Amino acid sequence: MSQSNVFEQTATINSWDSDYYHPIAERLYDWAIRDMLQLMGAMPGSTVLDAGCGPGVHSIRAARAGLKVVAADISQAMLGAAKERVERAGVAPAVIFEKQDLTRFTFKDASFQYVFSWGVIIHIHEVEKALDELARVTAPRGSLAIYVTNRSSLDQKLEAAVRGILRRPLKERANLPLGDGTWYDMSGQRLWVWQFDIRELVKQMSDRGLHLVHRMCGEFSEIQRRLPRFLRPPLLHLNNLYYRLNLPAGAAIGNLLIFRKD
Repeated sequence: MSQSNVFEQTATINSWDSDYYHPIAERLYDWAIRDMLQLMGAMPGSTVLDAGCGPGVHSIRAARAGLKVVAADISQAMLGAAKERVERAGVAPAVIFEKQDLTRFTFKDASFQYVFSWGVIIHIHEVEKALDELARVTAPRGSLAIYVTNRSSLDQKLEAAVRGILRRPLKERANLPLGDGTWYDMSGQRLWVWQFDIRELVKQMSDRGLHLVHRMCGEFSEIQRRLPRFLRPPLLHLNNLYYRLNLPAGAAIGNLLIFRKD
């Protein structure tokens, strides 16, 4: 089932701005992208691939850290929004944009020493193809970071319990080797969302020659996105505190995984 049109909708960009980029949440991303780049070993002046840059918010963070960024996305609408934001941020000279499909990159093998993909592969139904491509374009002894949703999180357990009590199971839920996936309606289009089995994901990356060197929590909970606006700030502050205390990633909905290639 195709879902590419969902990423071309202005409504999708606006929804993600509202859901993800609250001013309180921006602090977590500032810390997390900084820490991610440091753990990857990406020094100022080096080049990093932002694989699935979306509206460019993390490309901007990488550029502000002194890196050269190749910002790639399948969506022309997302690339357009990213270009505008990069220009407004004053980092346009550091960012090159590429229209790319993560399941069929046109980049050569081992093109990048540093690659990150933040919250992107969770929306790719045929995710094994994306994993193949991310592994292929990462250079030997290079680093790949991916940010994913965690099937074992407290969020997922709480939702499963509530749905069980209310007898309201997700209608288009699939249990697959890499985790659970669900089709949702968004902006009048279809959107696939993975909740990964982190152990299986790490194993499959190892099979591709990439070995886990760091696993970190990201957002502790996403429940705040479903609550009234006035209830969001306390939960966003909780997310920030959870991250700052470096509490266990296994309980968090967001997991940052950093791999090193053989």
